[in-house]
Amino acid sequence: MNPAGIIKIIIVAFLSTGFPMALFAQISGSSSAKTITKGSHRASKAKLSARMTLDGYYQTGNTEKNNVSTAVFMSSVDSIKEFSANAKYLYGKNNKTVNQKEYIAGVQFDYHPFSVISPFVRAEYYKNEFRKINGRYSGLLGVKYRYFVKPEILDYSISAALLYDVERYEPDVDLPDKERLRISVRPKFKHNLTSTVYLTAEAFYKPNLLDFNDYILCGNINLNIRIFKRGLLRLSYEHEYNNKPVTDAVKKTDALLLAGLGVEF
Repeated sequence: MNPAGIIKIIIVAFLSTGFPMALFAQISGSSSAKTITKGSHRASKAKLSARMTLDGYYQTGNTEKNNVSTAVFMSSVDSIKEFSANAKYLYGKNNKTVNQKEYIAGVQFDYHPFSVISPFVRAEYYKNEFRKINGRYSGLLGVKYRYFVKPEILDYSISAALLYDVERYEPDVDLPDKERLRISVRPKFKHNLTSTVYLTAEAFYKPNLLDFNDYILCGNINLNIRIFKRGLLRLSYEHEYNNKPVTDAVKKTDALLLAGLGVEF
């Protein structure tokens, strides 16, 4: 992994812990900072929400081209449970030749999502023929710890999960299906900077429990600006490093810079 890639991952991971912003809030001594509490925020009634986005993005790594990404996220949450689903599709062409197709989908169930400690289960699907992955099916069982919370303003958490993967490869890759048992550690934060601007970030470390040299590091940072009641202007950066790609022809690092619009309901 090149030094620039390492630095980017460290920055994403550090920001995702929320410590810089939490420390600033403590030091500033503002009236809002004093009301920050460690604990839970509970919703009494089920709340339905949805978000749809359309982004243009530039990618470096296994493809290098301006492309288009679209994503959908939906959730239903109350004080006892949260059910969420997400889907994302990336597409790109270069000289009339398709050079990017990526599909991501997932569903998740959280128990007592607003508590300090909450268990969750998740299932995921991933496909990217340019990384030679015809299908990756994943199941996760884990726990989230919310260590710094101010309702509607701050939400900093870290989670750990046991992750079981089954990978199937493209027909031109002469490899059998591969099963892996990983752990997944994810720091995450959301910070409402103003009434119309909020920042989110998360980072993942996913080592293979049977081979710690086989690991994935990935993360993202997202700046969202509300431009009208339900509309968002978005700027995002995503980075992924896979220390053991499917073949030597597949690059270890992919990075994306995205800008686009979103709608929230």
